Amino acid sequence: MTVVGNEEKYLLEALYSGQWVGRGPKTLALEKLAARSCGAKHAFFVTSGTAALEVATLLAQLRPGDEVITPSFAFVSSANAIALRGAKPVFADIDKDLWNITTETVEPLLTKKTKAILPVYYGGSSAGADGLRDICKKNNLFFIEDAAQALGAKRDGKLIGSTEYVTCFSLHATKNLSSGEGGLVMTDSDELARRIEIQIEKGTDRQQFFRGQIDKYRWVDIGSSFIASDLLAAVGLGQIEKMMEVTEKRKAICARIQSALKKFEGLISFQVIPKNIETNGHALGFTINSEIRDQILSQYKSLGVQAIFHYVPLHDSPYARTQGFVPGEDLKNTRAISEGLVRLPIYYSMTDQEVDFIISSSEKILSQY
Repeated sequence: MTVVGNEEKYLLEALYSGQWVGRGPKTLALEKLAARSCGAKHAFFVTSGTAALEVATLLAQLRPGDEVITPSFAFVSSANAIALRGAKPVFADIDKDLWNITTETVEPLLTKKTKAILPVYYGGSSAGADGLRDICKKNNLFFIEDAAQALGAKRDGKLIGSTEYVTCFSLHATKNLSSGEGGLVMTDSDELARRIEIQIEKGTDRQQFFRGQIDKYRWVDIGSSFIASDLLAAVGLGQIEKMMEVTEKRKAICARIQSALKKFEGLISFQVIPKNIETNGHALGFTINSEIRDQILSQYKSLGVQAIFHYVPLHDSPYARTQGFVPGEDLKNTRAISEGLVRLPIYYSMTDQEVDFIISSSEKILSQY
């Protein structure tokens, strides 16, 4: 990660304040800024994006036997959060162009056991979300946005984060904006916000006690220790102050590389971003014939470019197989994208010369095919 603003100043203020635990001044400032920046009514800083998802599945009141529809093309945190509640992740295929689950891939999987839908916004794109939210409203299901990669991204001209349900962000070191470890839970619902405050405080009304609203705090709901240190919040605060600056630079880097490689379309395919969606420049990858993908990655490595691939489909994992989380039909789009993906390095401090090098290396490799 790169220091982009006041991280050191805020960290030292927190360090010498003696307020190292959670819910201190820097945490409250971070939550206020994050909520205001994203247009959400409430934001809560937690230990990780994974923790944010675990809070969300607590809010959904999942029980053993419940089902949650989610993509197999994702990091394990989304499925883990479901399984931890004793519920079953039902893996939906992703759209071959959008790389997200959509109405078309989700509707056939709805059953009486379905309790929630949990899309994952790959590369910061929330394409497909509107239709999924409509399904939830129509069927009285809970909607959880895994926006771990999407802080600073937009839908219909507005930053993601404002929702009557819950949106989960990551501030991990691999994300655009980071506190090293950390995450955010956002909602516009006063009732959900009340429950989140209790659940992140081990299921107690401790924060009401600190505000002088009650004379003692008690165990009032299920919860866990999701609160992150004020030291981490100080770093996150400095990062989020620069959210749009970081976002715009990363978007420009992605656009420049993608534009240069447009001449190879047909050989490679990029994620399709609909007109009403703006990503945050979190990731730039393309798919290529799976038979030559590993060869392509090796060629990038030999030139000094750290190109990677992901994800191994979750339904192929050992744990999913032992637990019976394997879909009845193979997820063909998930498999094709997983086996054909090449993801290029993108980071905020990338220089023009480094961008040029990625472009020239890509041209050298792809022109051979």
